[in-house]
Order: sequence, then C-alpha cells, then structure tokens
Amino acid sequence: MAAFFFQLELPVITEAMMATIPAHRAHVNKLFATGSLLSYSVSQSRSFIWCVVNTETEQDALEIVLSFPLYPFYTDVVCHPLLFHNTIPVSLPGISLN
Repeated sequence: MAAFFFQLELPVITEAMMATIPAHRAHVNKLFATGSLLSYSVSQSRSFIWCVVNTETEQDALEIVLSFPLYPFYTDVVCHPLLFHNTIPVSLPGISLN
C-alpha cells in the first residue's frame, strides 16, 4: 500500500456545508475503520483539511477524496505521494494491579 497526503481547501462555511458535516464525519469514521484513511486534520480557521489516504494508487486515493460528502465545496485539492507515513501507535492504558 502507498500513502498520499491531501490538502483540501475550503471556502467560508455556509449553511449548506454545515448541513453536510454530519454525513462527512460518518464517512470519515468509516474510512478510518477500513484503514483507508490514516489521518485527518482540520485547520483552526476551518479553511483547510489535511488527510493521509492509504491505497494502492494515486487514482484510488483521489477516488476516496472524491467520495467525501464535503467534496463539492472544496476550492482546491492538492495530492502529494508520500514515501512513508509514521504515527505514534495507539495502545490501551497499562493495567494497574492496585
């Protein structure tokens, strides 16, 4: 599998965008559960989304981004193929015998 970093630019938030956010969040959560999405961040200004998509090809990665419910609102989409993508492993807290 290969990783692709996307920078997605958003306009000023409208009522139509706000109405789409619940479906968008549900879709993002589904992509995390399937392993297709490795990370997802939104800038504090809400003008950019950054995400890392895990697929075989750049075309497959773009198709995932195209499937985002917020896609019609993006003003710019930039894709960067990554050599690798490291993250801190998520683990369960240690068990206390006290």
